[in-house]
Amino acid sequence: MLQTNCPQCKGVIRSPYLNDLSTIECDKCKELVTVDDVFVATSAFTIHREDLLNRITRFQRLLKEVEKERALLTQDDTASEKTIKSVEQFYQTLQELLAGARSHFRLEMTSGLSVQIGPDDKNRGELINLSSEGASIECAMLENPPQTKKTIELKLTLPEVSEVLTLLAKVVWVRKSVRGAATQYYNVGVNFIDLDESVRASLWDFIVETASNPQAASTV
Repeated sequence: MLQTNCPQCKGVIRSPYLNDLSTIECDKCKELVTVDDVFVATSAFTIHREDLLNRITRFQRLLKEVEKERALLTQDDTASEKTIKSVEQFYQTLQELLAGARSHFRLEMTSGLSVQIGPDDKNRGELINLSSEGASIECAMLENPPQTKKTIELKLTLPEVSEVLTLLAKVVWVRKSVRGAATQYYNVGVNFIDLDESVRASLWDFIVETASNPQAASTV
């Protein structure tokens, strides 16, 4: 869960949408609060959102190491129950923490990754940024651009993943791109709809890997 503090009553304001808000009303004192410092909070751990996002690859690696240790402990007859329980609690906390970050980490693409828009393979765009919840795409539209609130189908092939990911998405916004070319370019922002968890996991793995190794996002 995301949270911030009310400067008026010092109370805690919790909302999953804090990352997308500039102001929010405090439930306790009804003060309109400017959203500045946002924290990701679990039942046992709280960290500033920016600190977490800046270290997201380290926490992801830590989770994998703890997962390995957790598996080894369950097979070790000499390990105490308290140790096993503590490692399990640490593992659950890390999972909760990363789940809180996953919806809010947006990878800025440093190299071109092509995405097909609709059923026509000729109608393609290039990812500007990507999260497990949505994306921004730059595309050259010879006819009409996608309309806001419309549902479109995207096809994306990630590096080193043979399967083509098919994503349903709702168009949130459409803006003209500033380019000195004869062809009109548009930037399109989308939110993914009814995303399969295996597809979401593939996107997240790619985002984390690319954040730590930008060369992983080679042009497709």
